[in-house]
Order: sequence, then structure tokens, then C-alpha cells
Amino acid sequence: MLLSAALVGSAVLTTSSATAAPKPTVAEVKLKIEKLQDEAEKATEAYNETREELKSVNVRLKASHANLTRQRAELAKAKAKVGLLASETYRRGELSTLDLVLGDDPASALAQAGYLPSLGERQASAMKKLRIGTEKLAATEAEIKQQQTKAVTGQAKLQQTKATVKKRLRQADAQLASLTSSERASVTNVGGNSGPGGRTFCNGQAVNAPSGAAKTAITFACAQLGDPYYWAADGPGQWDCSGLTMKAYAAAGVMLPHSSKLQAGYGTSVSSSNLLAGDLVFFNSPISHVGIYLGDGKMVHAPHSGSVVQVADMYKSPSAAVRLG
Repeated sequence: MLLSAALVGSAVLTTSSATAAPKPTVAEVKLKIEKLQDEAEKATEAYNETREELKSVNVRLKASHANLTRQRAELAKAKAKVGLLASETYRRGELSTLDLVLGDDPASALAQAGYLPSLGERQASAMKKLRIGTEKLAATEAEIKQQQTKAVTGQAKLQQTKATVKKRLRQADAQLASLTSSERASVTNVGGNSGPGGRTFCNGQAVNAPSGAAKTAITFACAQLGDPYYWAADGPGQWDCSGLTMKAYAAAGVMLPHSSKLQAGYGTSVSSSNLLAGDLVFFNSPISHVGIYLGDGKMVHAPHSGSVVQVADMYKSPSAAVRLG
């Protein structure tokens, strides 16, 4: 019986060992990390796009509040004008039987009394201004409510996307931590490029920029070679993909939003077969990555978390490209 129990126990241990999940290979971990980094970058660019939209919402809100203040002042003047004209008409005896009460809505009070059709040109003009002013005020108040709702929704989306980015980055870091130091080096082999700044060179290679704007943008981006990637960053010292391209072209006087998807709507669209140095090249669908084309199939970009600004081959054909300046 003891021998049988020992044999059974041995069999269980053997079966457990046989069915235990094998340790993933370095190649498998690398693929998983790349997938997590790709998801983090897509979430980062969604975060950037929402942040740009919120800026626009806040600008519209500010303008709407300014309009509201102005329209309220105009409406008060219109009400006073109607009141003065009605009093003048009353004194002349034209309203001897009318118990006119000018409250918050004098237009309605006059209309209900059947007095509106008998007003002269001045009275009719004043009533029209009052009506239009009231309608504009209501429209502005509705616009403000709508923009406030968008702002609240946008902020919630921003926080949710931020959480997604951080979660994916933590997962990628956990995968890296499961490797030895030599294995991590092979997985994160990004190579810190460094090249002279201030000239039309990038990583030691001459770049033939077709315009002053392209030259300035390339010079700026290549001066950041080796700087680390950090999500939603636009320098100095750390960058995400659209933060780098935004600041590179800002140095050339071209203002872009901090979002790869939104940047694709600027400038002139060009085909992948007609790319020139300085063109912005975009990747994925929907767009979630951007770099600056250098020529010969190469670009300068901030790839993803754990990497640095670098010169690299375009790993696939761009999904879109634009020329600026």
C-alpha cells in the first residue's frame, strides 16, 4: 500500500511538471512588450487628441461667456427702449385703456394686449431688437450648457485614457522585469543615436531639406536624439511622437496640435511615393504615430515607452503623409 501511494504521488508530480506552463522565450516576451507599447502609444495619442479638443472647448466656453455678458447688456437696453416708447405712447393717450405691465417679457405683454400692430416704426424696431436679443441670449445659454457638458465628458475621458496608458506601461515593465539583464538589453535595443545639431545633418548623415521650414524642423528633431520617450510629453528632454513633431515645426513657425491624428489634417497631403525630407509621416489606422521623414526610407521619431528619439527605417508604409511650410 505504501509503495502504491508513493507511485501515485510520483505520477501526480510528474503530471504537474509536464503540464506546467513553459517559461516564455525572449522572442515571445519581446512581442508581448511591443504589443503593450503599441497599445500604450495609441492610448497616449487618444489622450493627446482629447486634450486638444478640451482646449478648443475651453476657448469656445470663454467666447460664449463673453457673448453672454454682452448680450445681457444689449437686452437690458432693448427692454428699456421698449419701456420708454410704451410710456411715451401711453402719455399721448394711445394706451388709455391698456394696463401695460412691462415685466421680464415686454414683447409678450404688448402682443397679448393687441397693441403691437398699432405701434409705429420706432416701436416695431425696438420690439424686433428685443425679440432678437432674447433669442440670441437663449441660444448662447444653450451653447454654454452644451460646451460645459463636453468639458465634463472630456475630462472624464482624459482620466480614463491616462489610466489605460499607465496600466499598459506597468504591464510592459512587468514583462521586462521577468527577464535577465542581458535579455532586457536585447529586447530594449534602441541604441541612443547622437549627432551634431544645428545643421542639416541627422545622425551624421546629410539631409537635403526642400524648404527652410523642413530644414529647421529636422535640425530641431535631430538635436533631441537620445532623449527618452515619455507619454504626452513635449520636451524639453523627453518626448512622445506628436510632442516632438509639434515642437520641431513650432521652431520653424508652424503651429501644430499635440496629436498625431490632428496633425495629419494640416499642410498638404502627399503620397508615400513622393515623400521629401521634412514631411510628416503617419502610421496605423486610426493614426496613432508620427515621425519626420529624412529621405532614403528613414525617419526621426520618438517610438514608444522605453525608447529614445532616434533615426530609424520606416517599418511600414505610412498610412498618411503631409508637407508643411
